[in-house]
Amino acid sequence: MAKVFVVEDELVLAKNVCDKLRAHGHKAEMRHNCADALAAVASIIPDVILLDIRLPDGDGLELLPKLREEAPSACVIVMTAHGNERIAVDAMKAGAFEYLTKPVDLDELKLVVDRAVDQGRVADNLDFLRRREETTSGLDRILGGSPAINQIKETITRLTRTNVLALPDPPTVLITGETGTGKDVAARALHYDGPRRKKPFIQVNCTALPATLFESELFGHVKGAFTSATGSKRGLFEVAEGGTIFLDEIGHLDLEMQAKLLHAIEHREIRPVGATELRPINVHIVAATNRDLAAAVEKDEFRRDLYHRLRVVQLHLPPLRARGDDIILLARHFLARHCDRFGMGQKRFSNEALDRMRSHAWRGNVRELSHVVESAILHADGDEIGAARLPLSNESAPDMSGDFDDYHMSIGVGDDRFVRLNFDGECPSLDEIEHIILSAAYEHTGGNLSRAARILGITREALRYRLNRASEKAQ
Repeated sequence: MAKVFVVEDELVLAKNVCDKLRAHGHKAEMRHNCADALAAVASIIPDVILLDIRLPDGDGLELLPKLREEAPSACVIVMTAHGNERIAVDAMKAGAFEYLTKPVDLDELKLVVDRAVDQGRVADNLDFLRRREETTSGLDRILGGSPAINQIKETITRLTRTNVLALPDPPTVLITGETGTGKDVAARALHYDGPRRKKPFIQVNCTALPATLFESELFGHVKGAFTSATGSKRGLFEVAEGGTIFLDEIGHLDLEMQAKLLHAIEHREIRPVGATELRPINVHIVAATNRDLAAAVEKDEFRRDLYHRLRVVQLHLPPLRARGDDIILLARHFLARHCDRFGMGQKRFSNEALDRMRSHAWRGNVRELSHVVESAILHADGDEIGAARLPLSNESAPDMSGDFDDYHMSIGVGDDRFVRLNFDGECPSLDEIEHIILSAAYEHTGGNLSRAARILGITREALRYRLNRASEKAQ
């Protein structure tokens, strides 16, 4: 059901239109001149306006923008008995949704109204989601007061307070840090606190898209470009036009796609799959990775030119274990948020629980902290959450002042494997250690890729990629 406002000076037609719409469940009100329509529209708050062009006291086309100013979310359908191409064009330029000529077929009019209602609801939903994103994605969402976090905030503020990000060729930003440190939060702060905030923010998980589809998803394709291309499709670069495209987990991007991405960044243009013409793009490119790209460059696993093109501005998010009292600040933030989410009264941590959180290693960083607090709330009996209610392992934060000449690390699988790090003797490479850990987690879960990925704090696709890469190197 929708509210329809009929502005029509022919009384019989206006009544017939209202009766037709009411018979199909809509509410309908009518006015017969410009003055009455303008006086009533703000109180009616219509979803659809049916507007006659020629009214006794004025021109409907001149009234149209005034009505839209009072009811900006309403779709306007113009009706006239004096139709011509010029009037139709003028109506569309003034913001009309559709243009109908008299005599109006009431069944056709009802279908047009239904279509306008559907479009209005989609627009309202998008507007709601956009406003929610804006209110939950700014710089104030980066919580903490440690020196490293303050430096991150200062850099973002310096970028967003100038017009540099609004330029046709804005500087690319590379965000690095371990999994769970909040790289996506920093990327959203750059967008929603910056000059492109009213335009789209498009997030792309580079490990979630197969290499065969990645080019089509990013750059789009034309009809017939490949077997399943039954129609043309805009790529995500074009969807993000004027806004920001966030390329998450870019460290795992295929080398062939790295070359094509570099061309798009350097020349600010893309070529859809199967197209013959290049299309210009105006987007701010932000990338993120938990991988050491400098090391990947040295191993020829990541293009050196793309690496340097991405890190025009680099933000490194520190691990939670290095952020001092930020751990407690964030824990209390998640405590309040999850208590409110579950409809529970506010709870508090015991001193022992706070000490336990300070000393924990937090390998999953802020994401792990949020899940730990959420679980503790659901298991707590009273208003105080003790250390025993925190689902934490016995792993403590590493003591960086110790002697690492003879360091043992348990892999935590049934065959009691250990990795010995002896930096003065034979020591496995970082890739070898990574492969041992990944394989151990995979075996521990009985080959369950999703569960192993959750244990390791990475995505399922990232785990598959790394296991496949290690297997290829071993061959």
